Amino acid sequence: MDLIVDLHTHTTCSDGHTPPRELIRLANRTGVHVIAVTDHDSVEALPECLDEGRLLGVRVVPGIEMSSRFEGVDIHVLGFGLDHTAPALLARLSELHEGRRIRVGKICEKLAGLGLALDPADVLREAGGKSVGRRHVARAMVKKGLVGSLDEAFNKYLGQNSPANVPANEMTPADAARLILDHGGIPSLAHPGFVDDEAVVQRVLDASPIRAIEVFHRYRSATRHLRYLDLARRRHLRVTGGSDFHGDDHPKNGALGSHTTPPAFWKELEIGLRPL
Repeated sequence: MDLIVDLHTHTTCSDGHTPPRELIRLANRTGVHVIAVTDHDSVEALPECLDEGRLLGVRVVPGIEMSSRFEGVDIHVLGFGLDHTAPALLARLSELHEGRRIRVGKICEKLAGLGLALDPADVLREAGGKSVGRRHVARAMVKKGLVGSLDEAFNKYLGQNSPANVPANEMTPADAARLILDHGGIPSLAHPGFVDDEAVVQRVLDASPIRAIEVFHRYRSATRHLRYLDLARRRHLRVTGGSDFHGDDHPKNGALGSHTTPPAFWKELEIGLRPL
């Protein structure tokens, strides 16, 4: 039986709806053999996930999804196999978490200017003290009746180039990739198919020490992955793929294991991972 490898998932330690241990239990129940836990700018879930993985026989890859900006475009960089206990990494992530809290206030100010009153404290409560992001803003908006769904919140107000969007930070993809590399990880360009300008993807790769690319994801076009598979081959990049699982609250996110890394590509990536 082929390995099922999902290398893009989130927990309640960032903007997912599934607690860390339950994510690994879900992987076990649904037949996912290898799972990377890649919370936004956070490694908080990893100790519990690794412990549960050892108990259940699920391979857990320590991961992260770093936010960055390039030429005014939001770019995310996944990291696989990094040392999630390194003090320097934890200190940098703490700085980024504070920036995320400040960002919430700025988003709420923009929403107020659009006639939508939302208290930043409501958003922070939604995040429960974890890494806060736009999805928490969207959930708070739904609860307050400002929008009817998460989709509406993102499409009208919070998505890239939308009127209330505020960048998570001013890191570049190169900064994010170097942070991952400095702590023993492999940086992968996340969901390039969500970048509208293909030339931007090329320039990101030109300017960044990125070692892999997320070829398999929930792209709008069923054949989009072929484009990035060719790009990976031409640039000698490793190939990754994952569901971008957040839980059941967003219809655009896939179920756990709905998009995966084919076993041959996983083996190529696995060779470069830091031993636990």
